[in-house]
Amino acid sequence: MTTLHSLRSKVLEIKEETTMNWAPRVKPIKIRRLYRYTRLGIYDDLLLHDVGWELYARCTDIATVADVYREGRVPCPECSTKIARRIDPLFSTGEGGTHENWFYCPHCAKRLLWRDCRQALRDTPRCFDCRSVLQKADDLECVCGKTWSPAAYKQSMRTRVRLPCPHCLNLIRKPDPPPRGRTVRTRKSRSELQCPKCQAVALHQHGNIECTACGYKRRWRDYRKSLKKKDEKLECPNCRYTFGWQAWRQSARSLRTGNPRPARDFIKRWLRCHTPQQRMIQIDTLLQTLHGRGPLAPLFIDSGEHNIRQMLDDLAS
Repeated sequence: MTTLHSLRSKVLEIKEETTMNWAPRVKPIKIRRLYRYTRLGIYDDLLLHDVGWELYARCTDIATVADVYREGRVPCPECSTKIARRIDPLFSTGEGGTHENWFYCPHCAKRLLWRDCRQALRDTPRCFDCRSVLQKADDLECVCGKTWSPAAYKQSMRTRVRLPCPHCLNLIRKPDPPPRGRTVRTRKSRSELQCPKCQAVALHQHGNIECTACGYKRRWRDYRKSLKKKDEKLECPNCRYTFGWQAWRQSARSLRTGNPRPARDFIKRWLRCHTPQQRMIQIDTLLQTLHGRGPLAPLFIDSGEHNIRQMLDDLAS
């Protein structure tokens, strides 16, 4: 009986996930073909229409998911009616943004991200001083006599500001972040919350959540983490469709980003385009923006990160 019940639960979860349909990512071959025709002075209206509206649909979904985490209102998978979550979603009004920026190695002039330096050391651990490949045993050993435990090497790699270039192996310094204007971040999290134990009024104060009725007390940081894992059954008031928050959240993982601004900008500008030239300009603007923010591109283009970067490099050359 227990087995049948668990199987039924899994089937229902799969059914919930399959009803949440998102726009697919754009195929790289379409983008390459579009740019090939454009360089020949040919504007293929059908291809422009396909690529542009596929990007538009993807951008719309990315903006929708970003709004859910900002406002706490989840769109129904059946009729798109927005449903307010009962659990405090811990709103955040910030649009976020990637902290990584492209820079050039001062020795070999290769264009890279700081994460490339770390990833190269994860793939092939090297000594930070002599850059020799480390021998993997119980510990990581170098021919110069230095040793690291795997955990110590990982920690050192994460905190160092000078790492070998993945191309020429010369030490390079982590680039400084670009200057930003000073902004004031506001958070719309309610000061009065619901106690998870007795459902009475609880307060967020002194870094804790404290219940005024039963005396429940917990660190605010731990409470925030527990909310992310807590499931919630949502029912649409319009079509009466019910679904789980965690199932919806899982289906939207490929659309989650802290920097939805490029998607929002494309949505606004695409609808104002009336000629093939204008549409091509907006597509190119979006792709160039994704090129400048490496981690964002895989959300829009259906390929691996390395292949996407290679394609965008080719298109920009």
